Amino acid sequence: MSNAKLFVSNLDFELKVEDLKKIFAEVGPVVNLTLVSDRESGKSRGYAFVEMAMPEDAQKAIDALNTKIFNGRPISVAEDRGKKQGEKEDRLPLQPMQRVLFFKRRRKADPFEENPNLKIDFRDVRILSRFLSERGRILPRRLTGLSAYNQRRMARAIKRAQNIGLLSFSGAS
Repeated sequence: MSNAKLFVSNLDFELKVEDLKKIFAEVGPVVNLTLVSDRESGKSRGYAFVEMAMPEDAQKAIDALNTKIFNGRPISVAEDRGKKQGEKEDRLPLQPMQRVLFFKRRRKADPFEENPNLKIDFRDVRILSRFLSERGRILPRRLTGLSAYNQRRMARAIKRAQNIGLLSFSGAS
């Protein structure tokens, strides 16, 4: 074991730094002890980092204290693997995320604005039926691509055609 730093987990949340220092001082001299706590509440998060004076003391602490029960909880003591040295140097800096379009949305063009010869007429059942669902409902603008003005005109023409019997209300022709 080359590292004298230990990771201690599954600690009781009521355990204080002094209590933890006493526990590890029985095995060997403690150089540094950090009990990790929540920023907002200040309560313990249930784990700590303990640095022993010698690597042999750290190994003794692992052998003696791992799975030992303190305040009704079996603590876990292991060698701190921590962040590897030089890990940040090896990584390339991340490029800023760009928006990736998986499916390029193609905006539906209003056929009545593209072709001036095309008119919305309640008698033209072929055109009106393109803007109806299978159940006889008028399709919304996001599906039809019509402008708001033409959508209102189309809705009026469909309702008029349904009322005089050119289109069925259920959609079944």
